[in-house]
Amino acid sequence: MWQNLPLFPDSASTFAGQVDGIYLFGVAVALFFSALIAVLVIALAVKYRRKSATDIGSDEHPPEILEIVWSVVPLGILMVMFFWGARVFFTVRTTPPGAVEYYAVAKRWMWKFQHPSGNREINELHVPLGQPVVLTMTSQDAIHSFYVPAFRLKQDVLPGRTTRLWFTATRLGEFRLFCAEYCGSQHSHMLGRVVVMRPAEFSEWLAKGEP
Repeated sequence: MWQNLPLFPDSASTFAGQVDGIYLFGVAVALFFSALIAVLVIALAVKYRRKSATDIGSDEHPPEILEIVWSVVPLGILMVMFFWGARVFFTVRTTPPGAVEYYAVAKRWMWKFQHPSGNREINELHVPLGQPVVLTMTSQDAIHSFYVPAFRLKQDVLPGRTTRLWFTATRLGEFRLFCAEYCGSQHSHMLGRVVVMRPAEFSEWLAKGEP
């Protein structure tokens, strides 16, 4: 539904919907309470406005149940967001069994990939539809960040260390790959794409050894 809004990129991975869900929930909560507070401020300002120059206000003592409600309800909402976010985090960070391992090296100003079969690509990564893929990544120079908006994943790529991320593509097509960490003068040109193919077509492409 909301994927068709221009503010949202394509949803093309198994956990993209989960990430969108918790994001939209947070936005909805923020909008609801912002509107509620605005309405209450206006209503209370009108109700308790000073009616004459000699009018002196009196102390208000809200009932204890009201104080309990406005403490417990926000706490409950925050706990829902915490546990929901933790669940999504562990889903994103836990590599499923059977994932195929690829290797990636970030370098000013390109992405270099290697398939398990030895095929190599620059600024393109071909993957089969529905196959869990895990990327083991490192950098040859500065800190970079592997970011595919359609997959709702982003992972820093560090020199001298390896980082990992996984995804399962759920839509055919080409999806933009960005470096999301400023890495120098040509940072904005460090672009690539992930190409999702049907398994049979991917096997043919792999067998041809196309660059």
